[in-house]
Amino acid sequence: MFELLYEGKITIEGIPIQWIPKIEIYYPDLPQFPIMYIHTEYKDERIIACPVSVNFFISGKYCNAEFTVLSNRTFNAITNEILEKEIMERIGFSKKISKNDIIECCKSNKQFENIMADLWQYIEKSYGESIPFGRYYEEIYSIVRFVSAWQPKTGRQSEMRMLYNFMSAFGEEAVFPQEWSHLEYYIIPNYDDALRSDFSDFKKFNKLYIAMNKVFEMEFSKTYTIQNVTFKVMSKAWKQNKNDFINSVSRRLLSQEKINLEDKYYIELLVDAFNRHAWRAAFFISAYLNIKNTDYRSWTKEFFMEFYDRGSNLKGYSEKVMACFLQQGFGKEEIIPVDTWIETFYKFPLGINSRTDFYTLFDGLGKMERVIWLASQSNKTNMRDFFDILWCQRYGVIGNKTLRGINPLACYGCKLKNTCVGLANSKNLNVYIDNDISTEDFDKLIHLYNIQFICILEYDVPKKIYKINSNKWTLVDEFSGYILIENDKLNTDLIKKKIITFDEFVSK
Repeated sequence: MFELLYEGKITIEGIPIQWIPKIEIYYPDLPQFPIMYIHTEYKDERIIACPVSVNFFISGKYCNAEFTVLSNRTFNAITNEILEKEIMERIGFSKKISKNDIIECCKSNKQFENIMADLWQYIEKSYGESIPFGRYYEEIYSIVRFVSAWQPKTGRQSEMRMLYNFMSAFGEEAVFPQEWSHLEYYIIPNYDDALRSDFSDFKKFNKLYIAMNKVFEMEFSKTYTIQNVTFKVMSKAWKQNKNDFINSVSRRLLSQEKINLEDKYYIELLVDAFNRHAWRAAFFISAYLNIKNTDYRSWTKEFFMEFYDRGSNLKGYSEKVMACFLQQGFGKEEIIPVDTWIETFYKFPLGINSRTDFYTLFDGLGKMERVIWLASQSNKTNMRDFFDILWCQRYGVIGNKTLRGINPLACYGCKLKNTCVGLANSKNLNVYIDNDISTEDFDKLIHLYNIQFICILEYDVPKKIYKINSNKWTLVDEFSGYILIENDKLNTDLIKKKIITFDEFVSK
């Protein structure tokens, strides 16, 4: 039993006021479940703590955040120092990112420095002179957190429900003082427990661990080696839903006497916890049981690059899940999950062709990811300060199947166009512009002119962009044209030329 009966105050000073909405103690749909989780050790003794409230004291551009914290240890100088350090990590204050940090990530490449400095202007308007970065989550908690974040059905709501499901199913419930007894807080083994395979304080998790070990041995029956580290992998992925998992995995293993009824119950409960999706259960099993095989604390950028690139050979693993928890749980500054937002950013604004080149051309990829993610999400949600940038990352046509990419119309009104590397690489491409052309005439143009884009105008205002792809014209952007008005007309002299360069199109 874990008793968190001591209450104290921990204050973090000098936080930018723009961070206030980012400091979360609870998720609205789970108001009884505190989500800022602390479980560490000091001189072989556990320190478990739960921030239950926070007050902000504002002074100019900054604030002091005073956290009310429940702990299993009395509050003294040592405890306070440890908890202050942990909370600073959880809110991203300990390794906060500045503009200079991002410039250093560019490895003296002036083009990259210029666009990232340009982008930082918009970041600073909304998020302050620095943005959060650090170990947002305790190490094992981060594995659960990011397995839950893999393709959630209803976004963050599903993620948080799965996190709660797992913690309440396999964690030991903490005892709080009476005034806080309405809250639910669950403790699972920490990373050092996992290294020791000592779960004596965690009866429910120990039963899960026994079941996972048996299933891992049977189902992850092949091996794949990366830089002298051998991973056990599946020969083929499990079917996704719980019924198929029961029929093809747990019931089969029980009938073969590879697992017992208690094992079957706990492994199926794991699938349940992750919203009845067997792949998420597999991702947790592989991530957790590899701790003793390969210490995540020692992973390097080079090792992770190879691991990520060979992801298709690692059935039963999610390289994106692992990238997320390595960065945000283990504090790996050089590790980055490559999702749609990251890929489109390095391909379009940065003009980089491959993921490997992106890894190589930058340092501090984890810090870069935070900037890219904030900018991309802010643009996606139409935040005012980000509305006129990064149109290339958004879908451009009805049906949301084609990204706009680097095209004359998307770049025409983008405020990053003067420093955009992708645009600079496209300046000499040719654009055919016309008020009267119809799509039936497009194929004739391929044979007559060296053009890569066709722009349809309406009363001299750019409205639609088609791009040549494998000798076929494809509509890639009509949405950018929706917000262009009479003041955005192209110059009459340009229109008379019919064929202009990309650079001529976007210059105004």
